[in-house]
Amino acid sequence: MNCKETRSLLSEFYDQDLNEEMRSLVEEHLGCCVDCQDEYESLKKILKVLKKLKTKEIPRDYMESLKKRGENRNF
Repeated sequence: MNCKETRSLLSEFYDQDLNEEMRSLVEEHLGCCVDCQDEYESLKKILKVLKKLKTKEIPRDYMESLKKRGENRNF
């Protein structure tokens, strides 16, 4: 497996959504490629930060409000 293939699978690898064969190939590549290891570590850090972000409820009429604002604009 090359770097391009491995990087395209890092998210699925992280989420444990790969079959055993693909997971093994990604692990093997990560074991010998420092660049892909760095990429994977960066992905893990980003996902860790994203998990800490608080979500906010969107008001029920939010989309309708956006549509009305768009209709009222003169371009």
